[in-house]
Amino acid sequence: MDVRWQVVAYLVASMLFRLAAERLAVFIRARAPRHPGWIHWGSSLLRFGYYIGLPYVALLLGVLPAGYLGLVGLEQLPRAAALAAASGIGEQLRMGVALLLRTWLPHLGQWAGLTVLMAGVLAAAWALYRDARRPTHDDPRSFESLDDVAVPATVVYAALHWSFYRAAIWWLSDDLYLGVMGGVALVLMESGLCAWWAGRPSQPLTSERILVDASLLITTAAIFYYVPNLWLLIPTHWLLARLCRRLMAASPDLAHVSN
Repeated sequence: MDVRWQVVAYLVASMLFRLAAERLAVFIRARAPRHPGWIHWGSSLLRFGYYIGLPYVALLLGVLPAGYLGLVGLEQLPRAAALAAASGIGEQLRMGVALLLRTWLPHLGQWAGLTVLMAGVLAAAWALYRDARRPTHDDPRSFESLDDVAVPATVVYAALHWSFYRAAIWWLSDDLYLGVMGGVALVLMESGLCAWWAGRPSQPLTSERILVDASLLITTAAIFYYVPNLWLLIPTHWLLARLCRRLMAASPDLAHVSN
């Protein structure tokens, strides 16, 4: 099969997997009280397979190069192993880390500046949002808990999943800008399809959690366009997620959502 069609097949498989998971979620929640252990580990395994497994298989089989995923410097590891072939594992690890850092250094200043800029944009946007909308306790369905938005596993899963979609469009179009914009569009389309499939079509417009995820998606995509480095983007994603959670909790009207 042509590599381009393989990339398309991975995208279709990812979306179908997510849609099927939305249907299974109802089944899982109904049986959670009777089989809590199985449900917990089964759900965790499925999440890992979806968010980590698909990109890893695509990378392992050479369908998507590491650079398109933002795994900058990964191609240096075989070189490090060759340079330190006569040494032990410790020397190989040291050489690998040194080569990775050397590929990151030219972008660290720009990355730090963009992180601060996007933090300011998020702070201003959420301040305007809080002023424009004063939620009431009469419509609790408009809100979801933000407790796990900055959990490391959630951050890594989201960052890698979004990077996977960006990488696929970037590789297909051979244009980073189209890859970033197309990746954002795919994630939003997937979220909309999942909401519609699960019978909650209005959720993307009313859920605080969806709005937070969308703001993180857009800001991290903007950073990735200028600094396409997933290693640096993951801690940035975590910092911005913590900022969003803190900003939401700082509002007296919205504090009940985050707590």
